[in-house]
Amino acid sequence: ATMVTSRGCPYQCSYCDRSVFKREYRYNSAEYIYEHMKYLSTRFGVRHINIYDDLFTAHRERITKLCEFLTSKPIRMQFNCAVRVGHADDELLQMLKDAGALQISVGIESGDPDLLKIHKPGVYLEDVSDTVRRIQERGMRAKGLFMMGLPGETVASIQKTSDFVISLGLDDMNMSKFTPFHGAPVWKTILEQGTLDEDWRKMNCLNFVFVPKGIDSKETLDQLYKK
Repeated sequence: ATMVTSRGCPYQCSYCDRSVFKREYRYNSAEYIYEHMKYLSTRFGVRHINIYDDLFTAHRERITKLCEFLTSKPIRMQFNCAVRVGHADDELLQMLKDAGALQISVGIESGDPDLLKIHKPGVYLEDVSDTVRRIQERGMRAKGLFMMGLPGETVASIQKTSDFVISLGLDDMNMSKFTPFHGAPVWKTILEQGTLDEDWRKMNCLNFVFVPKGIDSKETLDQLYKK
């Protein structure tokens, strides 16, 4: 089953739509999440939950309390969740592992440090490598979340990302296709940074609707993505 236990994120990545939640962060209590999980288990026999919060661990106190519930009153259930580099210290990772976390996803986006400075400020490649290592050391799977075709992307930056992905030794990964959304900070200058096919039917992160100036065509992007 899937769950969303919080909405919004206090950070300001360039590609993230801010039109609804702005930078506010709203969340369910640890008590509510635990009862929800227990209901899914007892009523439907669910044994695994994918938690789709943008930043599950943003509120440390609620995660600590939830992990305490899950360890003191276990439901025999595993879960996946996502963390941000800087919100995944050793104590937190161990709590998640003890509570039943099977896989931790990390938003990485690019292996090019110059692109990270623009689009995901505050995240550095050495910290990403360290976070992935510490997740795996605790016996959990590490999944990397990446994005191809950001403004400023080039063939060289895509190669850097490819090399970085391989160096991390991830257990799983996802490479989405950058899609500019109207509520995202990057939208204001998107037409200056490449060409855009503003067909809303294709704007789902599964199609390249934007081609940055550093790439000669959508066909090239598609080939690089497949490679």
